[in-house]
Amino acid sequence: MRSRLPSPSASRFELDWVVVSVRGMKRWGLLIFLVFLAGGILGSVLYFTHEPAEARAQRALRRASTAQEEIQRAGFPESLSGEFEQASHLLEEARSDWARKDFPACIARAEDSLQRFQLLSGLANREFAGSGQIIALNGKVEVQRANQTRWEKGREKQPLYNGDFIKTGSDAFAEVLFSDSTVYKVGPDSLLEVHREARGGRTPSSAEVKVKSGQVNVYTASNSSSVVTDAARADIESDSRVGVEVAEDSATVVSSYSGKARVIGSTGERVELGTRQAVSAAPGGKLGHQRAVPEAPALEKPPVNFLANLDLSNRVDLGWREVVGCTGYELQVSRSRLFAASNLEFSVQRSTNSAAVKILRAGTYYWRVAALGIEHVRSEWSSPRAFKAFAGPRVEALSDTTPPKLEVQKPTQMGNFFIIQGITIPGAMVTVNGEPVEVQGDGTFKKAVALNREGWNTIVIRATDPSGNTAEDRKSVYVEVE
Repeated sequence: MRSRLPSPSASRFELDWVVVSVRGMKRWGLLIFLVFLAGGILGSVLYFTHEPAEARAQRALRRASTAQEEIQRAGFPESLSGEFEQASHLLEEARSDWARKDFPACIARAEDSLQRFQLLSGLANREFAGSGQIIALNGKVEVQRANQTRWEKGREKQPLYNGDFIKTGSDAFAEVLFSDSTVYKVGPDSLLEVHREARGGRTPSSAEVKVKSGQVNVYTASNSSSVVTDAARADIESDSRVGVEVAEDSATVVSSYSGKARVIGSTGERVELGTRQAVSAAPGGKLGHQRAVPEAPALEKPPVNFLANLDLSNRVDLGWREVVGCTGYELQVSRSRLFAASNLEFSVQRSTNSAAVKILRAGTYYWRVAALGIEHVRSEWSSPRAFKAFAGPRVEALSDTTPPKLEVQKPTQMGNFFIIQGITIPGAMVTVNGEPVEVQGDGTFKKAVALNREGWNTIVIRATDPSGNTAEDRKSVYVEVE
């Protein structure tokens, strides 16, 4: 007897097989994956933002200990033993803090020791004769490695090694910090070569660069430094501030603004420079006579962040303190605090210590002045000032009494140098220990500060907005002098 097939009604709740779209499976799979991924990220963020201090301290200790072990395995020169001992001592103190359950202190010391180990690791890399790194830059800055022909984009914290070249564009600058604590501020349209290995430690060797063209300002701390050009060599003593300018034909001008320097021409002549003295070297290397460098002018009017109402007058009167013995002044007004060539409104020479400028459009303007000496020897530029021109109602700005935002990160220590960086409102003026700092368009700023006094030091950061309101932050740092 033939069996009967079950009727559809009897099996409507049973499924023998289904057809599922592959595209639908992919969509559901992707959705589930994204949900799990978002949950994982959210969980990680919640964990790390609410991570117990004990866990953070343990993680900081583990990272610092790993860095210490890696350096010990790789080895390092005897000249860097001082840095290694300091970092190891900090790590031991962090471990003692852990034993006392003082977790915040443990985190601070462990992170400090980790930074020191990381810097030491870069200096101890035996594949290169590395001696410094770029700590600040603006505009087009490029680096060419030794024995290579390709230029790469420069970046902050980029190490520089013996034989490397660094080049700046027409509207660019760079600051290079060497392991012996010397800072080179490279001006626009400049080309220089790292010319000698420089090591840190108890007895660091001095840095040396060769300037092919352009201008650099050298700031030495506790060590000497050297600048070489095709026409001359400048040996700069410790605690000095010296500018070296090289023309296209290799003619060189060396100006000592503070401290001492010895200039040796390629013909063998020697000239000793003291504070505010200069000498020129002809393309063939023959040195000229020693000349006096005028004192930098002090700006007097208008006051800092002056507001000029263009509806009333488009004239702004500028004035500065007279410099005795100078032959004239050079005045620059720019839309950029860098005084880049493309943003210069004008650059003129004046015989008097005042000028009236005509402002045609609203915006923020920066101005500075240098004094000119015999044979057009120029002083350092004055600290720049800003004024703002506006048209129409300005009630809000004139009645503003709120201090500007000022957030400063924990200083990063590199020997006796401290990197200060933070953020304020765009357009504000920032000083660190009284020295002006370049503020970027988004309000961020960075500056390297040299401190030579042993023990605790205070770094004062001050921001002033266009209405004259001021915010201040103070950072206490400890300096060890070997």
